[in-house]
Amino acid sequence: ARDMGGAAQLLADEMRGILQRDCDRLRAEGKINRLENIAVRSAEITEAWQEGGQDYVTVRLLASLLDYTTDESGARVLEGSRTEPVKFEEYWTFVRPVGPKAWKLSAIQQP
Repeated sequence: ARDMGGAAQLLADEMRGILQRDCDRLRAEGKINRLENIAVRSAEITEAWQEGGQDYVTVRLLASLLDYTTDESGARVLEGSRTEPVKFEEYWTFVRPVGPKAWKLSAIQQP
């Protein structure tokens, strides 16, 4: 991906900035990162807390997907594989103002 599209509104400001820089770098390098066939195997809340008027929740995700980078034309794979899924574990932290507001992704950590 090189364009966050509608996903941008689901991201906290800092996370949006990080991912936008990644998209800008890929565009400048003439590369496209593709994430396909995403299969979440497990999602488990590992912690939840309130701090400074914000609700936080961290979710441990176990998943697999095709994650590969191509050239601008999409014909040549530069990194990853179109056919071999990658398994991963990540911790995603979401934040919202206290109350029934929309959650936004604020951090992704890999163990």
